[in-house]
This record gives sequence, C-alpha cells and structure tokens, in this order.
Amino acid sequence: MIQPIDLQNDRVFAFRVNGKITTDELKPLADKLRDLIKQYGKMRVYAEYIGVEGITPRAMWEDLKFDLAHLTDFDKAALVTDKQWMNLSAGLVNLVPGLEVKLFSLDEQEQARQWIRS
Repeated sequence: MIQPIDLQNDRVFAFRVNGKITTDELKPLADKLRDLIKQYGKMRVYAEYIGVEGITPRAMWEDLKFDLAHLTDFDKAALVTDKQWMNLSAGLVNLVPGLEVKLFSLDEQEQARQWIRS
C-alpha cells in the first residue's frame, strides 16, 4: 500500500509504503509526480518504507523506467526504512550527479523530514 504524506511543502513529494508494491498503486503515484515536476521543476522525495514485503516484477520495471526518465528532476531524497538492504540501493542512487540521497532509520523520521525541507 502507498499512502501520501503531507509535509506542507510543494516541492517535497512524500509517501509511505508498506506491504507489497504493485503497478496499480505505482502508476497514480508516478502520474502525480510527473505533474508536479512539470509544475515546479526539480523536486524532492521523502519516502517511508515500513514493513515492505516486496514489489511485483512489473511494478519494479515501471519504477525503473520512471526513475531513469527523471533522474535529473530530483535534487534530494530522504528514505526512512526498517530494511537494511535499502543501504545498497541508496548508495547506488548517490552515484547520480546532482542528487543527494540520505537513508534514515525509523527512529530518525523527524530528522529526515527536517533534512528534506532544508
């Protein structure tokens, strides 16, 4: 399940993910983010990954296509998670020039929200 989070900042797209991620949930999220990029230009992403059980292969493919098409449309990303494997993906994303990614534990949720707004 993907749920929006309101961080009171138009340039920060925030959401919480738990359970299994499917294409049906990912598509509206990607459409909204595309619209925000058109409206505001560079965006920031705040994502809480709590109790994620996985992602369907098709959703993974759609997510990868979106990410590759919009790599330069983001300048910051804060990832809050209870999953240690996210360290690897955050490290890989940090290789993208102009994109700063920080990984936070669940206990650091407030610090992550402050960082993404700054």
